[in-house]
Amino acid sequence: MVDLPHRFVPTTSKFVSPVRIVSQYGHGAAVTALSFSPCLRFFASLDADGWLRIWMLETLDIVGIYLLDDAHAALEWEGTHALVCRMSSGERRIEFAEEAQDAPATDAPVDDVSSRIIPLIGLPEVTREGDIVRISYMGDIFEHEVPGMTDMFTEPCERYVAAFSEHSIHALSLYEDKEFASMNAPESHKWLGLAFSFRGDVMYALCDDASIYACEVLKGKTDRVLAMNTQVTAHAFGGSKYVVFGSRLGNIVIYDLEAGSLLLQTPRAPRGFSFVFPTPDKPGLMALRPESATAFFAQSQEILSSSPLPAPCVAACAGTGFSEMIVACADSAVYRIRLDNGALVKLFLAPQLVTQLAVSGENVIVSDSADDIYFYDGELRRLDLKCPGIRRLALSESADRFAVLTDDSVTFYARDRVEDKLSVDLQGAAAIAFGKEKTAGTLFAFMRDLTVRAIDSKTGEIRDLCALCLARGRILSVAPAAKSFVFVLAETEHGQLVTLKVGLNSGKSSELLRVFAYGTQIYGASNGEQSVCLRSDASSLRIVSGLKAFSIDDWVRSEPLAIF
Repeated sequence: MVDLPHRFVPTTSKFVSPVRIVSQYGHGAAVTALSFSPCLRFFASLDADGWLRIWMLETLDIVGIYLLDDAHAALEWEGTHALVCRMSSGERRIEFAEEAQDAPATDAPVDDVSSRIIPLIGLPEVTREGDIVRISYMGDIFEHEVPGMTDMFTEPCERYVAAFSEHSIHALSLYEDKEFASMNAPESHKWLGLAFSFRGDVMYALCDDASIYACEVLKGKTDRVLAMNTQVTAHAFGGSKYVVFGSRLGNIVIYDLEAGSLLLQTPRAPRGFSFVFPTPDKPGLMALRPESATAFFAQSQEILSSSPLPAPCVAACAGTGFSEMIVACADSAVYRIRLDNGALVKLFLAPQLVTQLAVSGENVIVSDSADDIYFYDGELRRLDLKCPGIRRLALSESADRFAVLTDDSVTFYARDRVEDKLSVDLQGAAAIAFGKEKTAGTLFAFMRDLTVRAIDSKTGEIRDLCALCLARGRILSVAPAAKSFVFVLAETEHGQLVTLKVGLNSGKSSELLRVFAYGTQIYGASNGEQSVCLRSDASSLRIVSGLKAFSIDDWVRSEPLAIF
């Protein structure tokens, strides 16, 4: 069952504009990159969906959440309060301000142990040639072969060099032909990185099973100091003090090497909604998770929920009626859900698992895992058509035409004469929808760059309609409404869900509603930047004004709540 209340707390709280609400959980996808700031007071984390978070290490607050175009961007710090994200499409520079009374901001880099070591005349010279480490000392040459060597590091006190590969680590003496110690990676695992303690007496090794080993090289002693038993997908060392790693589940773990203890371990992020849509004709949203459905309506601040679905949902689209969704489940059946009266009606059973669907009135068109397309108008029939690579479907108001969106084109078909088709080159579309009434013959493409294009379904002519009133974010879904409007649901770079209204005749867009949600919990909603209505049990969230975070214990207040 959906664990949401029926109504929000009837309180309006005033905030300094703009308002953001963020939560301190791990990422919703595998962590792909991590990086410490030079002063070790901040670190940045990036996940496979492109979400970037900047954390404050001292308080574990999130001081910024951003959406990038590349999930595998390289993160490079410029000073303490600026991060450069190098992506395949270009660079993005992010600056943030932080005011801490107990620790003045500084761009000075952390004190590096190696910077205080003064090389002496006659010290060994270390070079690398492929898998060979060559050490020259007092006329002697020592050679060591380390198969698959990826890097080597000289211990801070210059007593040995650590040669590092995925499968083994070797501590090699700098003054004699001797190997002090070696560590093989655990079976079926590999080494990810090395760090040395402040004095260099301990060498720390991170394994991809989230284990950390401490090796006292000169004493020949090795201990496993951390065992997390999860798959590490990204890591970074903060000098000799910290190691941070992220897992495929999106969690972040920070280990204090000096203290020998965990500093931070984020809980697993709650399972999110599988499909989210704007509600037709009303500002709000409808959401599906694998076992049930939920709708939120802005004017009444009500949350409606359905009974459990017969099977996990695999595809869905917004219906044409109030609080209506068309849902395809893992049992290959397609259902119509009406959340205002709790009705759940089985429409038909598809021959294969449904992958995409669209609706207009009582008519439904679906594609399945075999790339076949079926049309339902009270009776299910297969169209004489194979369409591989379908990303979206759209059905016209009269249900006589439909459109198929793939990665690089959109193709129009006549329902009863599928051989009559028109293909138009189109790249970068996130969603498509046919207009209604005066725009019934036009398909509208909602692009990933947050623009809207209008395509004539008869001639294929494309024209630019408008740009959405959203600076950054991604389009999740659309729902055609009456009077030639389309509601668009987007996710901002700060993780807020925004319902936008686009006038297909006027070419204007406006924001109707912001919903603050995490996982399957909806915590609040706002019709503008100055006020937000919050749940009483939203204690795991923080209200953020600008980039400064505040914790609030009691959300149930009758007076306005000001942030200073």
